[in-house]
Amino acid sequence: QNYAPFVAAMGSIPVKLEPPNAQQVYAALDVAMLKVLTDRDANVDQLLADAEKQVNTILSTVR
Repeated sequence: QNYAPFVAAMGSIPVKLEPPNAQQVYAALDVAMLKVLTDRDANVDQLLADAEKQVNTILSTVR
């Protein structure tokens, strides 16, 4: 019963595939997120800058 509306609407929901290398992007972002959530003194700006560099490197390999 809980899933009935979803199942009924499945035909009208557009399918979107995960972008290439998405798992690698998520892994890079996970490092920054974990540090921010567990370290009160985390340097958020530096963590985001590092994550951005990693993600840009990952995305540069997408063809």
